[in-house]
Amino acid sequence: MAYAAVLSLAQTLRQICFGLKNHSLYDRCDRINTLHKVDDIRKWLSESSQNSSEEVKSLEIKIRDMAYHAEDVIEVFQIGLQKRSDSRMEEDLITKIDTTVKNLHEVITEMESIMEEMKKIKGRSGKQNLPVHSSRSAPVGQTNMVGFAEDLIQIKDRLCNVQKSTRQTIPIVGMGGIGKTTLAMNVYNDPFIAYHFHICAWVTISQQYRIREILLSLLDDIGVLTDKIRKESDEQLKERIYKILKGQRYLIVMDDVWSTNTWNDIQMLFPDDNNGSRILLTTRLTDVADYVSSTNPHHLMHFLIEEESWNLLCQKVFREANCPPELVNVGRNISKNCQGLPLLIVVIAGLLAKDQSLDYWEYVAVNLSSITAENDDHCSKILTLSYNNLPTHLKPCFLYMGVFPENYEIPVSRLFKLWVAEGFASPFDAERYLKDLIGRNLILVGQKGFVKGKIKTCKMHDLLRELSVRIAHEENFLYVKSRYLRFPPEEASFKRRLSIHDDASYSGSEEDVTMQSMDLVRSFIYNGWDETHLHSYYYFGCRLLRVLDMVGVELSGFPEDILLLVKLRYIAIACHAAIPASITVLCNLYTLIVEDSTGIASQLPIEIWNLPRLKHLKFSRVFLPAPPPHDVFPLKNLQTLSVLDSLDYDIGKITPFLKKLGIHYNSQLSHSPNLFAGLQHLETLKILFDSPANTTIINIDLPLTLKKITLERGRIDWEYMRIFGSLPNLEVLKLREYAFQGREWIPNVGEFIQLKFLLIWETDLEHWRANETHFPRLEHLILRNCLNLVEIPSDIGEILTLETIEIDHSSPFAVDSAKKILEDQRSQGNDGLKVFVHPTKTKVYPLKFGVIQFVILYLYFTFLIYGYIRADID
Repeated sequence: MAYAAVLSLAQTLRQICFGLKNHSLYDRCDRINTLHKVDDIRKWLSESSQNSSEEVKSLEIKIRDMAYHAEDVIEVFQIGLQKRSDSRMEEDLITKIDTTVKNLHEVITEMESIMEEMKKIKGRSGKQNLPVHSSRSAPVGQTNMVGFAEDLIQIKDRLCNVQKSTRQTIPIVGMGGIGKTTLAMNVYNDPFIAYHFHICAWVTISQQYRIREILLSLLDDIGVLTDKIRKESDEQLKERIYKILKGQRYLIVMDDVWSTNTWNDIQMLFPDDNNGSRILLTTRLTDVADYVSSTNPHHLMHFLIEEESWNLLCQKVFREANCPPELVNVGRNISKNCQGLPLLIVVIAGLLAKDQSLDYWEYVAVNLSSITAENDDHCSKILTLSYNNLPTHLKPCFLYMGVFPENYEIPVSRLFKLWVAEGFASPFDAERYLKDLIGRNLILVGQKGFVKGKIKTCKMHDLLRELSVRIAHEENFLYVKSRYLRFPPEEASFKRRLSIHDDASYSGSEEDVTMQSMDLVRSFIYNGWDETHLHSYYYFGCRLLRVLDMVGVELSGFPEDILLLVKLRYIAIACHAAIPASITVLCNLYTLIVEDSTGIASQLPIEIWNLPRLKHLKFSRVFLPAPPPHDVFPLKNLQTLSVLDSLDYDIGKITPFLKKLGIHYNSQLSHSPNLFAGLQHLETLKILFDSPANTTIINIDLPLTLKKITLERGRIDWEYMRIFGSLPNLEVLKLREYAFQGREWIPNVGEFIQLKFLLIWETDLEHWRANETHFPRLEHLILRNCLNLVEIPSDIGEILTLETIEIDHSSPFAVDSAKKILEDQRSQGNDGLKVFVHPTKTKVYPLKFGVIQFVILYLYFTFLIYGYIRADID
């Protein structure tokens, strides 16, 4: 991948030149400095990104190999510099520099030859280049069911058919990309379906399924998964799922089923209580559908007819606008050649939306005509066309998606940190790059945040993921080790990145990768879960490693050999151990993530403050010692710090640019009222209370910049909510596990002026008195485990921005008041409000008698007795 290779080389050059800038031997590095011409090469690659001629492709390979070679030589030299002891004579350093310059001689000669060839190609290209694409991103949104409205109605009718009370399995069958999952998702997210079924859960199976992951996914989607449950055996998990579903009318969606064995493994989890429960299953294989549902007819997905294909293309390209007349004929030709497959239409629309010139559309039409003539692999070629039309800066971001396993829902925060560590994007560009790829329909949106539609997770369609892995392998960009990917193992040594998937451990020994010989690998990403298999694919010998991500497996301790990898920028591991003081040798470290399931705080050495490039420091629980006295900020670049076990110094004075902070609150904090005073950029704060806080919380001044706050187990009196309500920029407030306690909450006027999302999860609150003046911009209200709440304030429905009210496992009075709010708003013509009520297990709620309640109860029993007497008489 030429562009990524040159981009990485340019960053390496800037780093080494900056490191030697004030050195007496700087002049001897003049030969290294001549490599600054890589910026010209990178510019040429960007300009030639749409030129797919064999001449350009051949030159790109030369550029890639040249950049790889140059970077290898320079970084080996850097490691030698870093490991050189102070006692060595300067002559040793001179020798190292001279040797490096000699090794670069061939590289520089090759670069000069490449630049001459670039000039010749540029001179010949003239006006023959393809039109330059606009950098504008297509609008991001979910695919509507164009052409499948009748399918939607049919599936809903079959799911909600009250005449068939026995459990029914309904298979949706069709080829990949035809819209099976999209149809299932539209059904699953339908408000009536959510209302009809007590429990709804979605699980994606895929070819490489693991029973335990399916069980955990079901429990997570149902909303009961905890760290304690995670540790249960498979049999315990199965029993738990069965008991949860027993007696409930449920809908389970099993997406992407490839084997009858899958059904055999999990079908016993779903009880048949004759109450109308349903299982909706999507598969590409007719025999799987026959096996799981021999009595029910399949729902067979159909290809779009020409008019439907054209309508879908227009919708994705132009949204609400009409297609310009000059593009109609060529556009209809393009949509026709997509052969009615929605996936192809959506991907091609992503291309066409970027450049709506007639020349470009005619170019796409010509290529489509030739590609679709080959029925076997036309989809692959169409997707390759989509890749080839990406801007050069997006290509490495797309290819990098291949490091993640099939059907893996990728946390966007993790993806951004990896992109930055790899050098593909800056922290400021990462989100824009992702949205651009989503706008081109190459990456799918997973979960979205409630505020401003922020994307929390993303994923890839199988076909697109296979495309990224194939091209990444061809470009020597990435080697993926997986049971279902058959690349010769000897080729791994030519790749810059290695991704090992969990199923790779089942491959034959003849395909094993010898990691000791892979000393030029820059990234090692282990997506497995078993430490015993990890050592077969270890990172020993990868001395130039920049990214080490193996958080899936619990290690026995902090691996000392990590400290030999002085080029590391990103570390993500799982272990419980003290971090050694020698961590300071990793002076390039940007991100340090250590997960620990023990719940015991890890210990950081005081030397951690000597890592000035560190931006993200994330632990499950960690003790961070006070820094040594300095005149400057030792961690001035730190943006994320969590979760601190305790804090007895003013963190704001030391990390002034911190944006995210997580802490365990204890009595020590109450003695530091200015704890957060210097955090003028803090946006996200999570406080986990180790003991009830109550009045101690009033001693802390919170930064006015805060946008998101999460509180857990504080048992704070509701009267102190004013501390948080007065924050002018607060948009998200999550209160978990008795964060607040007390019978009554009366907000003050003028509070929560920017709040958009409010979660109250478990409290003893009974009376909540509020109206639209208290939460003028509230969009989403979620109540969970609010068992004592008498009602939701009726005036909440008058908030103009309110979109959803969600109630889960809360009092029936809260449910009734939410439905009443919905009815009132419907009667006033407000159809935008949605109310979601999740099933509540039968519980005995404490009766709280007042005069009104006593009268109601007296009348109820009076009419009940009267009814019995009348029945006797009749």
